[in-house]
Amino acid sequence: MADTIFALIMRELRSRYGNGRLGYFWALAVPAAQAAVMVLIFSSIGRKSLTGVPVALFMLVSLLPFKMFFKTLTQVSGAIDANAGLLSYRQVVALDPVIARVLLEFFHFILVAFILFSGLGWLGVDVLPDRFLELLLACILLALLANGCGLVVCSVALYWDSVNKVISVLMTPMMLFSGVFFAASMIPEQYWHLIAWNPVFHALELMRDAWFRSYATPAGSWEYLIMAVVLSNSLGLMLYWRNRERFILS
Repeated sequence: MADTIFALIMRELRSRYGNGRLGYFWALAVPAAQAAVMVLIFSSIGRKSLTGVPVALFMLVSLLPFKMFFKTLTQVSGAIDANAGLLSYRQVVALDPVIARVLLEFFHFILVAFILFSGLGWLGVDVLPDRFLELLLACILLALLANGCGLVVCSVALYWDSVNKVISVLMTPMMLFSGVFFAASMIPEQYWHLIAWNPVFHALELMRDAWFRSYATPAGSWEYLIMAVVLSNSLGLMLYWRNRERFILS
């Protein structure tokens, strides 16, 4: 199984980037540019820090995990369909492409984060996380949440072709409802219920809590995030098992 997944990961790398480096460049340039834009916006209104954290660092800690979640979700939702031709091989089962894409996106996220945060550190920003293991756990849970949601979307797509287009449209409002641009402590408590239903919001809050010494989340919940991960993956696997023959025939 490990050999199969490794081969699928290498196949994904070749199909996405080929022999060129432009894809790797954009993987670094897009989040860096988005963080730079937010720094300019907040600087224009006289804000150089959020919750006691430099704006650039705050934005990257929010943007990179969110982009990892969304990219993993969309990649998982199309994993089985994109690799349907390989399912005729005895060594490949339908979940192998899913696992390969989740691992690829997670390690891609780690690599991009390491490079960008190293750049911030070189500029003199204190980028070292306060509690690394808690931060890593929150990142892993967010990736697993994306896997569960992606499996659900993958099954729904068998019956509704436009579901992936709907997911793409929802990306922008999801950034707002996930608390990418703000922390829970920056909004009045009576409005927390508008975003507290979203497990991605809890993941980002827990990451900030683990990363920044100056921030203690008033709303992030490990219990809620873990429950969302278990429920989404249970539902996703149940739908996959229910539709496994349809996946192969499609």
